[in-house]
Amino acid sequence: MADGSSAGMSLSETVYHRLRAEIIDCRLAPGQRLTERGLAADTGFGISPIREALARLAHDGLVISTVRRGYRVAPLSLKSVDDLFTLWRMVGPEIARLGVQQATPEQLVRIKTLFASISDPTRRAPTTAEESLRRVEIANATFDVLADATTNDFLIVLYHKISGHMSRTWQLVYAHDLEDSLSFAAEDRWGEILRNRDGGTAADFAHAFIEQTHERILRILSRWPSVLSSEVRPVRTVDQSGSVEG
Repeated sequence: MADGSSAGMSLSETVYHRLRAEIIDCRLAPGQRLTERGLAADTGFGISPIREALARLAHDGLVISTVRRGYRVAPLSLKSVDDLFTLWRMVGPEIARLGVQQATPEQLVRIKTLFASISDPTRRAPTTAEESLRRVEIANATFDVLADATTNDFLIVLYHKISGHMSRTWQLVYAHDLEDSLSFAAEDRWGEILRNRDGGTAADFAHAFIEQTHERILRILSRWPSVLSSEVRPVRTVDQSGSVEG
């Protein structure tokens, strides 16, 4: 049902953020068919704001318009994931470099707090897979701050588009196949990096972390039987009518 939890947002903005979150969390699965009427029935929102939200999601690349069939959540393939992380390997280190150099004192404190939460035993997740996802979420939150700190509007827009796709990929695979938790390069050195505003070393460490996650995600997905059909799919997907696909 529609709710009023997004005070200050337009209705289409509220619908956009809700659907985007559901796509990133894979509650709307890769390849799943979407219709305006089906989404209206499920969410309680009207057709008009849903149509506007879907148009924005199509611009983000998270959904694809299909002729006479509504929309489809953008599928994933080994190639698309590889392309995504190849781009992120170019963009992420530059965000780290500029962000560390230009962050405000408040932003530096926020980043230090995020890194401190990595080693906090009271926050450790109960399973290895969930701990890996927690660390990925910390990395995402850290890059959110670093991207804003760059004050480069084009870089910020590009980052947010990339980060949505990366989060969706991790949400899809984290519960299935991760055997050991991810770690950031030289976690204990980030305090020194931030204190010295050492953008070069921050970029090097960001590159190492992205390389680690890139290799890990491709290795995991390459073992999935669905990869043989070119699209990576979860074990089960449910379309808007409630029927199971895949």
